[in-house]
Amino acid sequence: MSLTDPLESERRKTADFKGSASARTATLAYGLCGFLAIAILGFGIGGLFDQMRIMALNSVFSDWESGVPVAVRALAIPFGIIASMLCFGQYSKWNHRYTGRSTYFAFVGPLTLVLLGLALGTWIATTMWTVPDAVGTAVDPVFHENEQWGIGAWILYSAQWWLPGGLALLGIASLIMRFVSGRHRARNSDLAAELLRSGSLVEAEVVKSPPVSVEASRAATAVTLKFEDSAGNSRWVKCLLLLPPREVPGVGERRPLLFDPAHPGNTKRIFVSPTGGLDADDFLPVQAA
Repeated sequence: MSLTDPLESERRKTADFKGSASARTATLAYGLCGFLAIAILGFGIGGLFDQMRIMALNSVFSDWESGVPVAVRALAIPFGIIASMLCFGQYSKWNHRYTGRSTYFAFVGPLTLVLLGLALGTWIATTMWTVPDAVGTAVDPVFHENEQWGIGAWILYSAQWWLPGGLALLGIASLIMRFVSGRHRARNSDLAAELLRSGSLVEAEVVKSPPVSVEASRAATAVTLKFEDSAGNSRWVKCLLLLPPREVPGVGERRPLLFDPAHPGNTKRIFVSPTGGLDADDFLPVQAA
């Protein structure tokens, strides 16, 4: 039995690592390792895709051998899956320690690294893909009954461009979305900082909090909170959360809430801190309940 509160111990450890060079180095190192592991996985997937592709492009009596050896992709796929899970688990932990927040990632999120890593791996694999016997025709070397490719075969043939290209575009789109969400988060943080100086800070009661799985690393949920404005009127708001399960407040718990006393009904000027922190970055926007 431990005499130390594990949650408090984790908070202190996070505070010690916040903004530190060691946490930044660990974050970048695990991010790079995770990216390379995903690229290896993408290479294996690209080799497997080539096997299915060449079977559709060449005749049944022709060569179906993939340019990526079976042994290579048999090792690349399980290794990439296991290594990426381990690396991105550590990446998330050290990233949150570096930021001191569990609600967002510094630098780039795991999704962006996964998409760009898959794009790199599949692109490398496409450089080794087997060239079909003839473009547009499945050549029969035995009975000489050649068949023209259908639309499906042409789609598979063009996969050498759209497979890595599509993944790369998704990765770039995730970067753009991250940039937009980062600016939105910065605006909210600035407004919360303003309300910390000139607004009203009260304790809001959680009146509705759906159960979350304690086995999940992060839980996406919505909690409803009740607070009283300066005139004594009860108001209800809803806050969308993406937090570790242990940080999701339960029914009956109280959390800091900021609002503009001049406009208490304006939900754009109401923020709640689901973790109980009082820094501007701790506060999240709300919606009308």
